Amino acid sequence: MAAPEMTALLKRSKRSVAVSVKSECSKQHDSQKLTDLLDFLLNPEKPLDEYETLDWLRWLISGGSTFEEFSKTVRQYDNAVTCGLVWTANFVAYRCRTCGVSPCMSLCADCFQAGNHEGHDYNMFRSQAGGACDCGEVSVMNPAGFCPRHGPDRQQTQPRPPGDLLAVAETMMPRIFLRLIYHLRDNSKPEMMDTYLLAMQDAEQFLTFLHSLSDMGAAMRHVMAAALTSKEMYTTLVNQHTATANLAEASNSFYSKSQRDYEAAVSSLQYPRGFDELEDMPGLNQKLVHRTFLEELVFWTVKFEFPQKIVTLLLSLLPDLKYKEEFTRAFIQHYSRISRVLVNALDRQTVANRVVHISVQLFSNESLACQMVREYNLLYILIVSLNNMLEQILTESTLQDAHQNFHMVVDCSNESMKEHCYWPIISDLINLLSHADIAYKFVSDSKLVIMWLELLSYFQGMNLNTRELHQHVEFEPDTYYAAFSAELEISASPMWSLISHLKKQDTFYVTKHMISACQDTLQDWFDAISCKESTNPNPLQLTFHLPLHRYLATFMVQAVQHQGQDLVSVIPPERMLKCLLIHLLQIQVATSEIYANMWVRNGLQIKGQAMTYVQCHFCYSMVDADIFLMQVCACRLDPDYFVQTVLERFHVSDWLSFSAEGGSRSYKMEKDQELAMVEGALQFLTMLLHVRTYLGMEEGELARLEMASLLFVADRQHSQLMDLMPEKSGMTGHGKELFEPTLRDISHYKAPMFEPGGGLQQGTYVPKDELWEKEFDPVHVLLRAVYKNDFQSAMDRYSEFLRKKGRLKGKGQPWPPFKAPGAVLDCYKAMYRILHCKTMHALIFTILQKVLKDPSLPESLSFYGVHLLELAITIPNPDTTRRAKPSPANVPDRNYKEWFSGNDVFENLRETVRNVEVSLSHMATQPEDAMSLGVDTSLEEMFQLAPSALAGASGPITAAHSGQIPTFLTSLTTTTTGPAPSLLSIRPTTSQALPPKYEARGVSTDTPRTEKVVVNESLLTILFKLHSKLAGKSNAYVPPSVLGQSSTGSGESSGSGEFYVRRVLDQLCRVSRDCARAVEDVYQGQRPKDTGSPKKGKAMDPDTRRRKARERQQKLMEEFASKQKAFMEQAMDTEDSPPMGTSQSTDSMDSEGPQSAMDEEAELYDCVICNQSTPSTAERTIGLVVFLQASSVLGHRPQTDTQKILQLGDKTRQRITTCSRVQTKRLETLFKHFEESSCQTSVNIGWEGGVLVQTCGHYLHLDCHTSYVASLLGQGSQNNILVTKGEYSCPLCVQLSNSVIPILPEENKYTLTRPVSPDPRQMALEIADMMVKRPITPRSPLVTKAMGSMMEDLTNATYGMFKTYTSSQTSESVLLFVCSVARTNLEVELLQRNNKLASPLSSPRKHCFLPLLHVLSMHSKILTTKPYTDLWSHITGVSCSESTTSVSLYHKEVPLLLKDPASLLIQIILTLPSTIETGHYDYLVHVVFNIVFIQSLCVITCKFTEEEREAWKRSRHDAFTTLEGMLSHVITRLSTSLLYEKEETDLLAELCEPFLRVAALVKFHLFAEEFPKQEGLTDFQYLCAYLRLNVSSPGKVIEPSKVMSAAQCVRWTVEEPHTLTRAWCTDLVHFVNKNPQDGKSLLTVNKRWFGPRLILLPDQYYKIFQAYRKKTCPVCSNMPKDPCVCLVCGMFLCFRGSCCKQQHLYECVQCGAGTGIFLLINSSIIVVIRGPRAALWGSVYLDEYGEEDKDLKRGKPLYLSNDRYSLLQNQWITHSFDHACKRWIWHQDRL
Repeated sequence: MAAPEMTALLKRSKRSVAVSVKSECSKQHDSQKLTDLLDFLLNPEKPLDEYETLDWLRWLISGGSTFEEFSKTVRQYDNAVTCGLVWTANFVAYRCRTCGVSPCMSLCADCFQAGNHEGHDYNMFRSQAGGACDCGEVSVMNPAGFCPRHGPDRQQTQPRPPGDLLAVAETMMPRIFLRLIYHLRDNSKPEMMDTYLLAMQDAEQFLTFLHSLSDMGAAMRHVMAAALTSKEMYTTLVNQHTATANLAEASNSFYSKSQRDYEAAVSSLQYPRGFDELEDMPGLNQKLVHRTFLEELVFWTVKFEFPQKIVTLLLSLLPDLKYKEEFTRAFIQHYSRISRVLVNALDRQTVANRVVHISVQLFSNESLACQMVREYNLLYILIVSLNNMLEQILTESTLQDAHQNFHMVVDCSNESMKEHCYWPIISDLINLLSHADIAYKFVSDSKLVIMWLELLSYFQGMNLNTRELHQHVEFEPDTYYAAFSAELEISASPMWSLISHLKKQDTFYVTKHMISACQDTLQDWFDAISCKESTNPNPLQLTFHLPLHRYLATFMVQAVQHQGQDLVSVIPPERMLKCLLIHLLQIQVATSEIYANMWVRNGLQIKGQAMTYVQCHFCYSMVDADIFLMQVCACRLDPDYFVQTVLERFHVSDWLSFSAEGGSRSYKMEKDQELAMVEGALQFLTMLLHVRTYLGMEEGELARLEMASLLFVADRQHSQLMDLMPEKSGMTGHGKELFEPTLRDISHYKAPMFEPGGGLQQGTYVPKDELWEKEFDPVHVLLRAVYKNDFQSAMDRYSEFLRKKGRLKGKGQPWPPFKAPGAVLDCYKAMYRILHCKTMHALIFTILQKVLKDPSLPESLSFYGVHLLELAITIPNPDTTRRAKPSPANVPDRNYKEWFSGNDVFENLRETVRNVEVSLSHMATQPEDAMSLGVDTSLEEMFQLAPSALAGASGPITAAHSGQIPTFLTSLTTTTTGPAPSLLSIRPTTSQALPPKYEARGVSTDTPRTEKVVVNESLLTILFKLHSKLAGKSNAYVPPSVLGQSSTGSGESSGSGEFYVRRVLDQLCRVSRDCARAVEDVYQGQRPKDTGSPKKGKAMDPDTRRRKARERQQKLMEEFASKQKAFMEQAMDTEDSPPMGTSQSTDSMDSEGPQSAMDEEAELYDCVICNQSTPSTAERTIGLVVFLQASSVLGHRPQTDTQKILQLGDKTRQRITTCSRVQTKRLETLFKHFEESSCQTSVNIGWEGGVLVQTCGHYLHLDCHTSYVASLLGQGSQNNILVTKGEYSCPLCVQLSNSVIPILPEENKYTLTRPVSPDPRQMALEIADMMVKRPITPRSPLVTKAMGSMMEDLTNATYGMFKTYTSSQTSESVLLFVCSVARTNLEVELLQRNNKLASPLSSPRKHCFLPLLHVLSMHSKILTTKPYTDLWSHITGVSCSESTTSVSLYHKEVPLLLKDPASLLIQIILTLPSTIETGHYDYLVHVVFNIVFIQSLCVITCKFTEEEREAWKRSRHDAFTTLEGMLSHVITRLSTSLLYEKEETDLLAELCEPFLRVAALVKFHLFAEEFPKQEGLTDFQYLCAYLRLNVSSPGKVIEPSKVMSAAQCVRWTVEEPHTLTRAWCTDLVHFVNKNPQDGKSLLTVNKRWFGPRLILLPDQYYKIFQAYRKKTCPVCSNMPKDPCVCLVCGMFLCFRGSCCKQQHLYECVQCGAGTGIFLLINSSIIVVIRGPRAALWGSVYLDEYGEEDKDLKRGKPLYLSNDRYSLLQNQWITHSFDHACKRWIWHQDRL
């Protein structure tokens, strides 16, 4: 098309051009007009992101409709079988294990909610790498879980789209993709390597357009997929442009450059070495030839390091099956190059995530994966790619002798290892191996297996540790994380995937092939490191990584246990077994050394490795496999050789020696280290005989054992058990079908408990008693103990169980209850031969003999020794051949194979070892010479670093285990030959024993000399004596034959050492008649010699000393406890008494009252800083520790008993009338009509932001407090305490506090007050006189200053907006705040008492209202400009001065009947002296009650109809004192038309009660008059009785139960009260006539409020999550990163965002005066904000097992815990967050 025609076309409307083009395309396939238009619009030399171009494309593809209308139309033909919704990282998806066929299955939220998954095992999760919805995918999930929109039957139901609808799209789509290809080519120049990001930003809008097309559904996706996979279209379009460029001979044209850029890019993206050798195999030729747009687009995706938008676009088309296959081919074609990109990418983690995002969608489909493995040798591609990645990071191995080692291992410090660059390849391999056919193909292909095992050999011996001997490592390496992760992911995970398919007998041939290949590869490795069967490994080296050993072990297990093969058919030859044992045993030895603190200079990381080795994710693949191979070695190797090897490798031969003096050691260790190694060797042998993980245990039995072991250590939550149960890496562990029944069978569920102020407990599982009884296996607990104190914890819990059952006496620890090993397969029973060899029997003999002679040895040696002997007795010898020789008279030291006459344990038990021949050739003969060795030795040789924080032994540690060095023995021939190592020892340069560094003078060392050490013991006699020693008395064991029955062991505990030794002796007597006779002989031989043996007495000395020391310690502790108890009782007495000294309170008219009170002894207060008990004086004033905080809880009280509900939809917001709203409106109305000063003395504020004062009840001197705070300031920043703002922790209870209320000194309390007069009129005058003449400030200026300081703290405790409601700062406005502080504290206490004064507070608390009242009273008197005498006259009707009359009207002031009576009462109390009598107060309440009563009558008349009002006016009741008379009088005075609603007498009491409650509470605090029991009275009667309103005159009292009307409690001061009430009513009428609406609203203002409650939450958390997770913020209209909901008002907010600030105030200030409670939607956790601090409170939503799910990591269904929510609400109402939450942070207004 010529340029002018194109210009004319572009000037036409886009709609008309699109209609024209659609018409052409419908008639014929190609439209020339469209072609020309696209040539212009998609010119590659124009910018890709031009808006006009994209708009034209939208109009053209829509064919004349708008793009939105077109999208809607195309979606109607969406017949997709699968959902295929693609998501990126952090997307919330679901996984249902019940429906899933593949473990990778996932569903989008819409499909999950629409499907039926009720009762399924599902969870919600946040995607890590991205994913796609599998709904409708039959190969991935069960069709029963599909939603109604997806599934195979969906395609038949949908109509096909009409031909013309997508005709234009079919023509345009190849051109659109071609334009994208040209953009990518143009930005791929080598010099533009770092501009990939910019290139993708330019393509952002274009890709968004393509995404919008894909989102139209299956019909449009089909068109896009066809364009991408068409070879013809790609060839035509690309070649056409290239040919055009060549014809024009414009070598510098765009298309020529594009082709050159493309070719350069292809050649620059190299494939790994290794494929060239395999290029003849199908699919392994790595030459790239692109034949479709899809293949080239995949290439650019790899080249540009997987841009998110392109990855998501390619994945979104996967529901099209033909496309999916072609995309998989293209992906595999580029796979080898992807492995290079994984290492070289700028952002490795992101690239890895996106590669897995793609591959998991492709390889999870079994049929497609199998097809690709067949056609393209996909397994070879993966392994060669991985192999090449590893070969880039190899380093020389230094295992054994570095000079003779030519093996290469991976360098764990390389970034590729640390950043897990191999992870995507391994993930794909495991995904493929999860399909059985592919796994069989893998193990059947010998070439592939050898390649794989050779790859694994690179990990064999990696991360080699060398023990530091001289100084601590400067920097601790972190390579072990990479090493363990690599072995788990690269070696173990594929191993378990393969093994999971090899369970049938007919697959043994591939298992056998794998075992042979393992043996060959291992032999190659042994040759490479020059390891022979006789090689002694370097004892200073340690590697935990032997993957080839573990492959051999697990495939052997599979062959024997699951494929029915005999062990002989798979076992390696003896020579190889000895080589295998070398490095496996080194791990066990080094682990013991690590826990013995011998590797301490290598840093903490070495201990981390030892712990990771046995950790639950690794143990099946590492330690258990290692133990199995060593058990196989024990089956086949000579038992004496095996045991002797273990002893030598653990370096314990020197310690076991009978040499009287240690001489030089072959392996340098300190004494406690030596003991730890002995214990380690015994522990290893015990484990070897007990652990049965791979010896034939069924899955169910193993799951039970593992779960029980976890529960023995601690009570566990369900999720902890799920996490900690050992797993075969990559497999699902012990399945749910095993887990839940096992858990129910072995444990009880303990529901979460809630204690106010305590921590939030969660549901746990507790082992059943019978489990402790029958199944406690200490060996397995020890095997799985990541932390060594886990074993001690299990033993402590076992002790507790025994004590609870009454079977353990005393305070001693029981021995571990070792049980006989469980059943194993017959072929493994040969390992028990090690129990029946002379070396083992000699070892047990030596251990027990040393334990018997040396009381300082740890108890663990005893119980391991006794248990090994018990095993030897109870387990029969598998080797029945008897090899006996004469019993040797003398046995050689260390050479245990020459001890005893044979291997029969029963004969060897009775055999007496008379002498041990000790070689003297390696010993210094004189102790002083041994000491002299230290002169020239270096400090490094003398001392080894051994921190005391770690115990040397992992078993129970006795008090004697303190490591004293025994004194040297003077004679070598003594019978007691305990261990006696020299103080200093010299380290030899080789592992062979060498002569000492210096020889003793005059002694030749050329000829070996021996010395006989007399022993004269048999194992039987040792056992007999050991029992006596443990029992604490000689000859304690009595054989059954002597008793005539089984020995009962009376007096011994069933878990004690003596119990187990007696059990062994009893067993011996039962099993062997010869042994029984021998035991009886020993018993008879011991009897006469036991009494009075001085040697025995001497032996008992240390025990006696320890016992006496314990007694002394106990006595001291008891004395200390008694003193502490006395102190606490004294402190409690002080706290229980009122904070102020009790003033005289009586109704008598004795004027001597104050004087008699002064004569009483002044009350003493304990200062918690100086611990002095003193009264409060002017010089040393006592203060009460208090905490001030602003509170809006009162303001949230609703007018009706309704709870605000959390809005989950777009419903209109619930409007509830609250106290704060009503009171604010009331104040505004008053300000509108009356003088400001009058309004401020008529009501109270503080319903929002009122200051609450709380105390812990502790006292301190004000000067002590000043010093204490100064010291805190000097210490700098305190943990979560703003010392600069007056905050501090109470020195005694550490509660947060921020002020001190001074206690008024005694001399200030007794201001002269008037006596209580019986005459009401006189009483009124006297109170008026007290108002005028009251003292304003205390006598002491120091106390006045302290009270002023307290008032400042009160003022600063709240926000400015809550202190005053007027612009002007007057004394009245400050007075209003002062009075309101008192009101707030009273109302909050009433709220906490639930308006029931007779019942005690739910949580006991200390009161501080009285000292607070003194502070407020002083400031109230200062602020009162004139006394309240005029107001008092107006209230009482008694003229108190000459200038006023009681009935004068106040036109500018608030009418008396519109004032708040409770605020009036508080104002008058605050202006009176602090020492008024109870009588004065009762009179005051009576007088104010009159106003309350008349006010209430006025309110009642507002409910009457006009007729009723007229009837009352006509009734003319004369008696004004009756209810009827007063009501008639009030109605006559008021002239308003009102309505009638309710019985007036009920309503009267209800209207009066709020005032009476406040008055009663004030009386309680002022006079410490306790509340009596209610005993059937109504609330009104109860309050009247407490306030003495039922006393009409001094002699006349009405029974409380007979007070039927409020009128009975009215008592007038004047004789003609109707005159007074007329004045009150007239005053009101004047106002109401002018403002009838406001007048009525002010008069009838609500006085009854219901308790505040947090918003009502739904019972299931997912309802909140689904409703709010995508909701936009109402303020900023963005989707919050951290959405949250205020639980007080229900407001939806941006957590950690400033957009929700209103009028510069945050939500928690507006709603809670600085206290906010927010539910974080994305984590289910509640955050509490208190002023500048914030704390995580916990969650009120728990799963079915009573557990929280912080951050929704487990994604299990959560249900509302009403107990927790009630606790949260209670802490809010009681203002106890500061004490209940322990961990606070400074939020710095960032939340």
